[in-house]
Amino acid sequence: MTNYRYTFLSLRNDEVIDEIDLSGVYAQRLLNTAGAFTGTFYLDSTGKSNEDLVNATIPGKTWVVMERDDVPVWWGVVWSRTYQSQAKVVTMFCQGFEAFPGSQKLLTDYVATDVDQVQLFTDLWNHMQSSAVGRNLGISIPSGGGSSVTKSVNVLSTDDKYYIDIMSALSDAADGFDWTVRVTKDPVSGKFNKDLVVGYPIIGATVSPDSLAFEYPGAILNYFKTESMKDAATHTFGLGAGEGQTQLRAVYGFDDLVTYSQWPRWDEIVSMKDVDDQTQLQGLTQQEAIRRKPPMIHYTVTLKGNVEPIFGSYGLGDNGILAIKDPMHPAGIQIGTRIVGWELHPASSQQTEEVNLILPGDEINGQVPTAAQ
Repeated sequence: MTNYRYTFLSLRNDEVIDEIDLSGVYAQRLLNTAGAFTGTFYLDSTGKSNEDLVNATIPGKTWVVMERDDVPVWWGVVWSRTYQSQAKVVTMFCQGFEAFPGSQKLLTDYVATDVDQVQLFTDLWNHMQSSAVGRNLGISIPSGGGSSVTKSVNVLSTDDKYYIDIMSALSDAADGFDWTVRVTKDPVSGKFNKDLVVGYPIIGATVSPDSLAFEYPGAILNYFKTESMKDAATHTFGLGAGEGQTQLRAVYGFDDLVTYSQWPRWDEIVSMKDVDDQTQLQGLTQQEAIRRKPPMIHYTVTLKGNVEPIFGSYGLGDNGILAIKDPMHPAGIQIGTRIVGWELHPASSQQTEEVNLILPGDEINGQVPTAAQ
């Protein structure tokens, strides 16, 4: 049986405060942004002091790490909690450490010119954690560089911007990169280590003959296949940097669909204002066109967490294959995809452990993750 453990720690010094049994747990991790976590516990529980439970879960002062069979799988800041007096139940909402820069204002001017974008990103993290007392969460920052893409930043303290505004502008650009905060556990000391992980252009395993396969029937418990013309196009127009007649433009079309396959023409304009190189714009427009070729097909997949490939054997950013054979696809199909996030529902006494894969094109809180590009 899969074992879950929930440890609560101080945000300032990572001191372990308490372990608390939680119910109704939902955990979500995403690339380039903070995932969510919810869980509940009860006061007047046997063997637990109410005061200890309350002090271990103070929003903004504590953080939680969820371990699955002694391996950390989710971590982040206790963001809010709600107490319901009649049931004596406390419900918590938490966010990943990726949310922290969204609450840290630039206190001084920040200027950098023609710096490798990954180096610039890691420099911003170092600057944030050292710029004021109380900002250092003990997240280890790697040395940057290696993207071959240079960017410049000129932000005044009077612009009233948060660090995340600049960080996201870098990572979420058309020529950006993946990032996340990862927590691991030292097998000897039991200490939890927090590390910023940056990957250019992506984090995760690329497509190969050894890519993980998620099969239906098999590990896939259920899936939905949606075919839509929303955002689809036979001809895609990319708009780059500049304005009016000086603006960079590119187009990529599937003329054969219109000429030979009797498709009507469908046009879609995609803004990529941060791209100032014509060759790069043409390549990105071609990528967008391939992604938007009609009809756009999207799969929503729910997995059994304890069936191969078992949850934990794949990570954020990994590429995989959906292998499906059923009445909709009697000959069987294989679809390459990428895991840009996941949602975990730990098993209760009445349920099985379920994982919802978040794939490119999924909407999260009304937005499509930029890391899916």
